[in-house]
Amino acid sequence: MFTAQATFSSRGPCGFRVGTTPQGLVRSVSMRVVIITPFYKPSIGGVEYIVYHTARELSKRGFEVHIITTTHDNRWKRVASPGVNVEEEIYIHRLEPSYLRVGYATIMRGLREVLMGIKPDIVHSHNLHPHLFQAMRWKENLRYKLVAQLHFPIATGIDHLLARIFFKYVMWNLVRNQNKINMFIAHTNIEKYWLISEGINESRIAVVRYPGVPAKLLEYEPETDIHNKLSANTVITYISRIHPRKGQHLLIKASYHLQQELNDFKVYIAGPPSDTKYLQNLIYLINKLNLKKHIIVHPNSLTEKEKNDIIATSDVFACTAIRDLHPIVILEALALKVPVVATKTGVIPEVLDPRVIIGEEDKNYNNVALNIEKVIKLVKDNPTEIAKGITEMIKHDKEKNNEVFTTVIRPYTFEHITEKLIEYYKTLFSK
Repeated sequence: MFTAQATFSSRGPCGFRVGTTPQGLVRSVSMRVVIITPFYKPSIGGVEYIVYHTARELSKRGFEVHIITTTHDNRWKRVASPGVNVEEEIYIHRLEPSYLRVGYATIMRGLREVLMGIKPDIVHSHNLHPHLFQAMRWKENLRYKLVAQLHFPIATGIDHLLARIFFKYVMWNLVRNQNKINMFIAHTNIEKYWLISEGINESRIAVVRYPGVPAKLLEYEPETDIHNKLSANTVITYISRIHPRKGQHLLIKASYHLQQELNDFKVYIAGPPSDTKYLQNLIYLINKLNLKKHIIVHPNSLTEKEKNDIIATSDVFACTAIRDLHPIVILEALALKVPVVATKTGVIPEVLDPRVIIGEEDKNYNNVALNIEKVIKLVKDNPTEIAKGITEMIKHDKEKNNEVFTTVIRPYTFEHITEKLIEYYKTLFSK
């Protein structure tokens, strides 16, 4: 990463822009897109992950991409100074957040001035935060198209009391002024129907199946093997934030039943603890069920490489969430060609539905759907069902199902998702 004075482009012939890359090269770009997100890397989170990969894919396709974000991460810890950085040919504008904060929401200082300087064709706003309403207010004067991606807040859960109090009013205001938004991006049909139920006109909603994974993950080659690290023949992995919603206790209870089917197995649970009391309860439960020889809890963040190596060499990835929307790590596990056992929570049943993955119109639908069941098992959120699902997945030969994994994950690669997003972007200028 390096700091540079941002050189913004001017309109060129045939509707294309002429811009200067960070290396000083002149290139034509098809469209200038601003992505507004409350937080961005090094902050770690689902929205940050989506924005990073989408911005890279748009840039590769000739778009001039600007990200406007805050100087803080999603724990309100300062991670950067205000100003403009250029990273991978993407302009990152860091603005100071207001002292007034409600949960993860705040007002970015100087947002209007930055938008005036960039002169975007499209402003793509993430989350139901003040910057969306600011972008709505300035839209006509600055002459850009506005896209809103809300990330289904009612399903993910609104943690902060004030945010819950304000939510109904904020949503009412959004519906009332929806004519100022050109397009709403829903990740799933479930989210689309929620938007409609709130009063958003269906004609304004496009389904783009976020989140996704980079296609290169399908070719990932691990350097270490979790079996060697744990000295076990069979390893079941669950990597996620350690929190009651993520349901790690269900996997521990399921492990008690697994003893009847498996002898030499280990369950590896890892991730940063968001609830220390819950972590203590997990340790207590392991001791109570006499499972210390089978379960390892690693309450720390892993590097991307550590995470990928662990998952890629596991026998099964088990996501036992009680309340979650769409864990990206499920897609990562499938991209790394590891069978997944997941509880039927949030949009997981829709995301992993063969009708969504391959489409019922596929002439080989029935055969492919049956193969998909060999790498995905959806279960009820109870320990017995989870244990049965894990046992069933362990019986399948991963190597024989490599093609199936590729079929499952193809619609969820950022390359595929971005192409879909661009199609919708183009429709904004054809009306």
